[in-house]
Amino acid sequence: MKKYLTVTETAKLVRTALKEAFPGIKFSVKSSSYSGGASINVTYKDGPTVAQVKSIVSCFEGAYFDGMTDYKGYKYNQINGEEVSFGADYIFVRRELSVGLLQLAVDKVFQEYGLTNIYKIVDGYGGAYVQIDNNQQIGNGYYYIDQKINLTTEEISYCATVESITANKVVSLGDDGYGYGAVGRLAA
Repeated sequence: MKKYLTVTETAKLVRTALKEAFPGIKFSVKSSSYSGGASINVTYKDGPTVAQVKSIVSCFEGAYFDGMTDYKGYKYNQINGEEVSFGADYIFVRRELSVGLLQLAVDKVFQEYGLTNIYKIVDGYGGAYVQIDNNQQIGNGYYYIDQKINLTTEEISYCATVESITANKVVSLGDDGYGYGAVGRLAA
């Protein structure tokens, strides 16, 4: 028999997994229900990269979206041998940047490309951001400075990922098999 978890119960599991994986980092985990589904928003300042956080929380998503066919499909999971349906379709992760972290990224990019542009780091609502005067292309024109700085911030992590006992209990049984790249139900 499948156990159905509410979005609130799923958010509680996400909080526990994040505390285990990144001790000492403060995360805001907020659940939201709406017509057609539910989601969880995870926000935090500095700490691990978004990729590190997603590696822990993505196992708690109950659905996937195929943009090729505009299709919302469902994932099958189990915890401790019991099949579960997570109440959150999607988990969104947003990392706010401090002035210090952003300064590290700016310094790295400006040194790497020998730039001397005038810039200002502003500590605004939702984290720090860079204001660059006379923005110019770098490299062979594929990146602008602000894009390169954003990519560089994603390489800077203030902590290593630790195993999460809660996240490790989740076993993927596959998905419904209908979306582009879907794998279908796996043998349990």
